[in-house]
Amino acid sequence: MHTIILDTDIGSDVDDALALATVLGSESVNLLGITTVYGDTKLRARIAHHLCHIANKSIPVFAGVETPLSGRKVWSTGSEGKAFSNLNQYALEDRKAVEFLVEAVNQNPGEIEVIAIGPLSNIATAIMQAPNFAKNVKHLWIMGGDFTKEKIEHNFKCDVDAAKIVLESEISITILDLPSSQKTIIKKDEIEQIKNSGKLGPILHTEILNWIQPRHQDWTTPHDPIAVLAMLEPEFFDFSEIGSVQISEDGKSDWRLNEDGNVKRVSPSKPLEAVSAMISLIAKVN
Repeated sequence: MHTIILDTDIGSDVDDALALATVLGSESVNLLGITTVYGDTKLRARIAHHLCHIANKSIPVFAGVETPLSGRKVWSTGSEGKAFSNLNQYALEDRKAVEFLVEAVNQNPGEIEVIAIGPLSNIATAIMQAPNFAKNVKHLWIMGGDFTKEKIEHNFKCDVDAAKIVLESEISITILDLPSSQKTIIKKDEIEQIKNSGKLGPILHTEILNWIQPRHQDWTTPHDPIAVLAMLEPEFFDFSEIGSVQISEDGKSDWRLNEDGNVKRVSPSKPLEAVSAMISLIAKVN
């Protein structure tokens, strides 16, 4: 059983919602709470709350850090939450995301895994505010970075300072970088399959179409749920030896082998099976 906290910028790209649905469908996950990060985190929290409500799951959701530690201007699609009505019906938790993260992890040292699928502002702030947080996290799973150094990946770019703080900490980390996540694709027929998969299938299908149609695509890449599946279904993935990551001032990431490091890379070795497993878990949300 994995006891986890999901840290997410849900509401922009559809993959965060797919990741949440994947978590909710797994019988091997105890989801303690959801923390939202980056920009309008209250709106993001209400979106997460809404999806949990549809799934008939009572999961506490905590709004988190809105402004990047690096001071970079917040990017948004401008369509966050537009597919949902009456989101204000969902009351937010009084505690903030960082407070919840610190309390949960430090009260249960070595027991909680954190899956971070957005900018790392919440995690970095928790590290700065609570010195014991980093050593008490059982494991941190991250979707972020581009270790080809050809691109500056979105999550790291949004808050470079936060990425540096987290990756230079003592937390045990596994990272799925952008080129690795791009080995997986949800094709047109699989998008239609999701439509009829569990309670969340119809809304996920709508959100996928809202994401891909303006881009003139009939497919999408499930970056964030693949990071979740690396934890849940490791047989579909290759894991590297231990290494360390350096982040440049502009957000480029460089992973290198280092026996004294704290970061492993993960990449899908069976991408088709990983996507199939994701859809199967989404279908179990009933």
